[in-house]
Amino acid sequence: MLKKFAIFIAIVILIMTLFVVQTTASYMLYLYQMGMPVDLSVFLSAVGSDLIGMNFHGILPPIFFVIFVVLGVAFLVAHLVLRRISLEKKYFYAFAGASGMLTLVTLFPALTYDFEMYRGTLSVIGRGYITATGALGGYIFGLNLPRQS
Repeated sequence: MLKKFAIFIAIVILIMTLFVVQTTASYMLYLYQMGMPVDLSVFLSAVGSDLIGMNFHGILPPIFFVIFVVLGVAFLVAHLVLRRISLEKKYFYAFAGASGMLTLVTLFPALTYDFEMYRGTLSVIGRGYITATGALGGYIFGLNLPRQS
């Protein structure tokens, strides 16, 4: 059980990092298009700042907590479904992770009175990227589960 939780926390950190990198890249692209000088050092500095800011200094809930809850619910539902039907875990958890992250980026604006919190999720490509990160996290989680569980 402790191993599953440690894997889950590692997956949440991975997804959170990829989420923050994509959101920061979206902001940096916007600034570049406006004529601001953006190079690799500025980008890496912004990613580091955003990793801290989106978890400790925001007025909204920390992104780590949001992703923890979203993936926790998605993986719990996947676990309950897999107890009833026989499917390959890694693919079903990938589907669950993708579904959870797609739900997050789709419903979050509706829950916050159409406030788009993350610029990286404004486009279809951004939403697709976030959904793919959820699928990646679910796939890795499913790969690391014991065969008998």
